[in-house]
Amino acid sequence: MDLLFAAVAAVKETVPAVVSRRRTAGVLTWALLRQIESELLAEVAASGAHRPRILGMLRAPAVLGYPKDDRPVSFDGHEFVPPVLGAIVDAWRRVN
Repeated sequence: MDLLFAAVAAVKETVPAVVSRRRTAGVLTWALLRQIESELLAEVAASGAHRPRILGMLRAPAVLGYPKDDRPVSFDGHEFVPPVLGAIVDAWRRVN
């Protein structure tokens, strides 16, 4: 579990910079959220400090059926928010 917590910490540390690069988009859409998710995990993976399998556990699983379109992100009605998506949405709200 320590490996998972370390990867989550790395995501939370990296996410503000990644979100800042995309913040001019205005509205966080599902498509943009997915782009940021991929970019964020690639950046964390590039550090070489975390195993790809562990980082994959933080990604939104396809089985949850999150949209991939240009509608604004809303987790209403979803019981689970993957760590990466939650970190992105939190950072989106904080970054000016």
